[in-house]
Amino acid sequence: MMKTEKETLCQLVQLLQKEGFSDVRFYLQHTRRFGVNVFEGKQENTVRADDRAYFVEAGKNGKRCCTFFNHLDDLQGVVEQMQLSALASQEEYNPTPAIAQPQDFAQSWEEPQEQVVVDRLIEAEQAARKETKISCVDHCGYQETWQEITLMDEQGNTLTDSSRSATVSVSVVSRENGDTEIANGQRSVASLAEMDAVSLAQQVAQLGADRLHSKPIVSGNYAVILKNDAAAELLEAYLPVFYASELQNQMSALGNQQGQQVAAPDLELIEDPQYPQGRVHRHFDDEGTPVSRKYLLKDGAFVCALYNRKSASKEEKSSTGNGFKSDVSSAVGTGVTNVLLQSASGSYCSMEQLCAKMKDGLIVTGLEGVFAGVNTINGRFSLLCKGMVVENGKQVKPFCEVTIAGSIGDLLRDVVALGDDPAPTAAGSQFLQTPSILLKKLAVSGL
Repeated sequence: MMKTEKETLCQLVQLLQKEGFSDVRFYLQHTRRFGVNVFEGKQENTVRADDRAYFVEAGKNGKRCCTFFNHLDDLQGVVEQMQLSALASQEEYNPTPAIAQPQDFAQSWEEPQEQVVVDRLIEAEQAARKETKISCVDHCGYQETWQEITLMDEQGNTLTDSSRSATVSVSVVSRENGDTEIANGQRSVASLAEMDAVSLAQQVAQLGADRLHSKPIVSGNYAVILKNDAAAELLEAYLPVFYASELQNQMSALGNQQGQQVAAPDLELIEDPQYPQGRVHRHFDDEGTPVSRKYLLKDGAFVCALYNRKSASKEEKSSTGNGFKSDVSSAVGTGVTNVLLQSASGSYCSMEQLCAKMKDGLIVTGLEGVFAGVNTINGRFSLLCKGMVVENGKQVKPFCEVTIAGSIGDLLRDVVALGDDPAPTAAGSQFLQTPSILLKKLAVSGL
């Protein structure tokens, strides 16, 4: 009879213990993916993947030893890798607590209906092509990911959770009179039933058309609307300023400001592990600590730093449930589930209303080199961008090759209004959702 995964890992525990290892802990990751693309009205390809990965750590002579592997058919090889780790390790081992109460929050994987997905993508592609300036829809796709995480101690006790996310993405090429532009966008959805690919395709096609014939503009200080996805990309780069580890090492622009007003009074920044449209739905973090909905910013004040077990122990505090791995093979660091920027009063404006409030200024629709141009220590940023010029409340012409500069502190304090169009960061990054943001001003370097 074939051994189960759990039985095989328990056998590995016994092998490790015979070699002098103790406090063995496992991190198991099972990922399934489904993806479909269409091109010129036909299904281009379908991708299915089913992957498993394992990480084991244990103590030997007080030092942390670890390795990762992708299959269970060479346990002796895993033991040998752990022995090599023991020879090299200089890190003190502080194991996560043994699991007192096993729990299973996982939901099973159900693959979406392929033909339904294809039909909706074809409809979206056709919608994008209705914009006459669109010469090519070079990508129109849907991807759904299910991931199960299991933590296991050396007694075989387990905590199991799962997360499911879906993303629809569209990219277009627009051309007119020798000028070419590219525009893309994507949206996270809670399920296939909520997938509105047509609306996304129309927005991306309009953006592609609007960007044609863009030119630099005169330098100066401008009122600015950061469009939703551009704002999300910028703010996601600043998430580390809320990490206790960065605050403790004086590597955060929010140093010594916890409890103080750091943003406009109407701003809230919330982490919500069970946000339906989010990409990470968890009940515990990668250290087994329960996660929870929490405010990072409340009424504009910095109210909560994010801790894992290591950073919490330095201040004799409890972890906030933000101990996460960046990948299977990495050590636990600090991370988030789903983060949302919103109005405390529930006050939101349409893009037309934001433009009317701004009167004259810029809409930034795209940023380049965000992580290279953002400094989380002093809070400064300087970023190449493109977008639309607004005059007397109306969008009049596109611009490009312009640099905006400022600081995260000034940006958060200078928020005038929020849009009614929340959008998240792109798949593959941490999930941060924000609407479009009207700012009093930013420094702009152009002509």
